[in-house]
Amino acid sequence: MLQYACLLAIATMMATHPAMAQSDAEMKACIDRSNGVSSAMLDCGKVEIDKFDARLNTAYNTLMHRERGSERVRLQREQRAWLKHHLQETKRLAADPNNGSAAFLDSQGFELDDLSARTVELEKRVQKSP
Repeated sequence: MLQYACLLAIATMMATHPAMAQSDAEMKACIDRSNGVSSAMLDCGKVEIDKFDARLNTAYNTLMHRERGSERVRLQREQRAWLKHHLQETKRLAADPNNGSAAFLDSQGFELDDLSARTVELEKRVQKSP
């Protein structure tokens, strides 16, 4: 049952964020191989998080090299605020005493969703920028 709930959450995230759709088949196959074992499902999510983290860093660094003056400072502040909220919420969800072992899956689901959304946002800015 937990496996199906996790698959549904992942499918919802991927439908909401097109950038995640490219990893859909890989993620689903990994979850299927996990046979409902939470630690194995978390490993699948970690692979996806690492992919989006690398993409986010590339986009952010590209923008930082392009921006000057107040725009650069604004981007740094924005990224720091996003990261602070991202880390706080991820930790809060993981520590939820009312959610047992599913707390880690909820936390990772948020982390992946939030990270993918921020990645897409920054990548769009890179494409718009000269």
